Amino acid sequence: MSLSDMIVGENGFLVELHCHNSFNERIYAEITDYLRGHLPEWKSTGFMPVADAVPVFHLIDELAGGSRFWSEEMGLRVEDAVLEILEMVDSLEE
Repeated sequence: MSLSDMIVGENGFLVELHCHNSFNERIYAEITDYLRGHLPEWKSTGFMPVADAVPVFHLIDELAGGSRFWSEEMGLRVEDAVLEILEMVDSLEE
């Protein structure tokens, strides 16, 4: 499954998050595993493919935007997730 499918696909993380008000831990783990697995390659080449960068930017934007429909617990989980993903992206500059 592509990163785009995991994030913005028909059964992707953001669909679960916004349509079902559900933070799907399994899909989120797949996304973070994918990112961690590709970070060394992206660092060494100095290049993150557009096919991966665009869905990551959508994910960060949607997570950072929050929702008034989420419980406090889910809002905190989303906040932790966006910080984790931003930390991974920021590590590309190191």
